[in-house]
Amino acid sequence: MPFTDVDGARLFFERQGAGEPLLLVHGSWVDGRVWDGVAPLLSRSFEVVAYDRRGHSRSSCPPGQGSIRDDVGDAAALIESLGVAPAHLAGASWGGSIALRLAATRPDLVRSVSAHEPPLFDLLDAEKPPPPELTELHALLATVAARLEAGNPEGAACVYFDRIAATPDGWAGLGDETRSLLLANAPTYLDQCRDPEALGVDLGELAAFAGPALLTHGDRRPPFFKRIVEMVVAAMPGARSEAIPGSAHDPQTTHPGIYARRIEGFAASGPQEPGAIVAGR
Repeated sequence: MPFTDVDGARLFFERQGAGEPLLLVHGSWVDGRVWDGVAPLLSRSFEVVAYDRRGHSRSSCPPGQGSIRDDVGDAAALIESLGVAPAHLAGASWGGSIALRLAATRPDLVRSVSAHEPPLFDLLDAEKPPPPELTELHALLATVAARLEAGNPEGAACVYFDRIAATPDGWAGLGDETRSLLLANAPTYLDQCRDPEALGVDLGELAAFAGPALLTHGDRRPPFFKRIVEMVVAAMPGARSEAIPGSAHDPQTTHPGIYARRIEGFAASGPQEPGAIVAGR
């Protein structure tokens, strides 16, 4: 199996296809297999690299508190160790936050960045007043963290996948193998809950990335996700936004064909008109 050692962690990765490199960055609880529906489609146009983030499944979990800074550093080190710089980036949820931070801090490694619903809720907390739905979300996130702290990962997962991620059939509808995988990765999600930088980003730093950026959101999500996307697009000179029709937080699993076409069309098209807000097609 292919692994690479970066900053105390051993990362598992897979490569397929040929063309310009495209690094896929997964979100919370899951691992690189969450991209199995889109990676073969994208490999028709790109050399696709999918990996398990540190502390997830086949990658190791170094001792101590993990952070989003570690994840950004890992993604940078993986691109450099594989010799694929500059690479296109595509990240979903927490993976989208990682991809955006990497584009801002290491633009030399990034051709373009695509991020789906990065959970940058701290941006909304700064608005007066914050969206009312955000209060409920913070309460749910606190419940998840409390249950993980209490050693009840399954109770935490029920709240997360029923109420926050809102997967189509909820926690109970997931197969036994999937539930086992998610529970095994729960400790790393607790690290995210404890990370004071987890839900924020410096918009000024994002403005430093002048390359193409695509921010996407589902049209079946609370409106504050679209608001986050709009704030990021406004901060990045080469950014635009698209809705993915019929989707929620995980289009890579629920709408892989549509999502793959969005990423493929964007990454292959070169520079975009800055600041555009595009309806889903």
